Amino acid sequence: MASEESREQYDDCYLLVDDMAFNAKVRDRSMKVKQLVAEKRGFESWTSDWYKKADGVPAPFDELFAELRLDRGKRKGFNIEKAAAKLEDDVARVVFVSKDRRRYRIGELRAEVTDVEIEGSDDALRTLAIEGSDLDALVALRKELGLKNVPNMAMHVAISEQD
Repeated sequence: MASEESREQYDDCYLLVDDMAFNAKVRDRSMKVKQLVAEKRGFESWTSDWYKKADGVPAPFDELFAELRLDRGKRKGFNIEKAAAKLEDDVARVVFVSKDRRRYRIGELRAEVTDVEIEGSDDALRTLAIEGSDLDALVALRKELGLKNVPNMAMHVAISEQD
């Protein structure tokens, strides 16, 4: 079914806030902020931007970016876990994860299967995401994969439920 396949491994620090329409993660001293902008036929559409500098980071993540001191350049000895431990608990819940992701190309669509280990927990997740701009093709692939009646859940929501 897939015409291309690749594999990636990541360690991410998720910053979970009360409003699940927003989420952020830190990887390699950069922050990725996502916002849910639409839902249609069981699929979600998100804006997604990476930030290496505090300029333009939307609230409340701008304060978190500054508190984590992500834009201080490549300092020797920087440790995201130590930096995150200094955050105030009422700003965001911090969850560290390790991901083993396999990406696939299926025609014009992209799919990815990710195994997620949550630090400090015996919990693990396996996620499947299908992405693309053709909503009819996405719906057809979801049906072909036998996922027609399976609810959609964003990664940060699934992590939040396990944490």
